Amino acid sequence: MKINHVLLSSIGQKLLLATSGLVMFLLFLVPHMGGNILFLFGPDLFNSYAMHLHQLVPIVIGLEVLMLFSITVHMVMAFRVVLANSKASDKRHSQKDSKKRSLAAKLMPYSGGMIFLFIVKHLLDFTFKSKEQIDLHGHMANDVYGMVLARFQDPVHVIFYVLFMVAVGLHLSHALQSSLQTYGLYVPREGSKIKLVSMLIAVGMAGTFAIIPIIAFIR
Repeated sequence: MKINHVLLSSIGQKLLLATSGLVMFLLFLVPHMGGNILFLFGPDLFNSYAMHLHQLVPIVIGLEVLMLFSITVHMVMAFRVVLANSKASDKRHSQKDSKKRSLAAKLMPYSGGMIFLFIVKHLLDFTFKSKEQIDLHGHMANDVYGMVLARFQDPVHVIFYVLFMVAVGLHLSHALQSSLQTYGLYVPREGSKIKLVSMLIAVGMAGTFAIIPIIAFIR
């Protein structure tokens, strides 16, 4: 059987969806959260982190290319899986499975769409935005802390950012379980510890991201 037939089969599409999602989770979301937490400890530490990250340009560019590829694969496979599930549901004419699905599972296409819009907005607001230069321990560095602080002085922007993080939490809570199920490591059942841990990770990560604009607004 040709490799493209395997990858575009029902199982292959779900594997690509799960793998691309885990790549983004492990190589982007987790490190990004770790870096963002440093904002809570003041400008020196946060700007120092940003300066050292800027010095790793080749690695950062490599990761960005990988993320772009992963996002593309994830979106294409998500569209194909949703379309296939929709056709299968129409054929069954049954609402039994739908009632058993969690709210996070039902909202996956919408929360995924919100996350994509958030990534675009985040890049426009911070990555592609010009930054002021400051003296940081004898070295010229971008004032990333000041840029974030200024951006979140707008309460509307803070509210939208927090709402986007709600979408992240919903998406993650189901995505982590679904990925493990795809790999055969999780069987959905009531009282599952994996389900509980997935929800706790999702809430913890979304809450950590959401607290940053709130703290910035208060400061």
